Amino acid sequence: MSFDLPGLPAIGAALAAFAQDAEPITRFTAETAAAQPAVVARGFRFLIGAYTAVWTILAVYLLSLSVRLRRLSQQVRRLKERLGP
Repeated sequence: MSFDLPGLPAIGAALAAFAQDAEPITRFTAETAAAQPAVVARGFRFLIGAYTAVWTILAVYLLSLSVRLRRLSQQVRRLKERLGP
């Protein structure tokens, strides 16, 4: 199976030219993190906040499922009682 895309060589050439002109990314390394403990502490605060939010949402969802399952079980029990033995 062959795909013939007319603009693909031009896009490839443009990406290659862009990659050659790009500067290497050296923003955040272990050395720069060690030199800026405030940045690391801020990142940890965001990480803890994110984990707290995820676990809270998960707990609320599981509680909601539990309540719905209990109501559904009660409805099934009532329907069985209505139908008789």
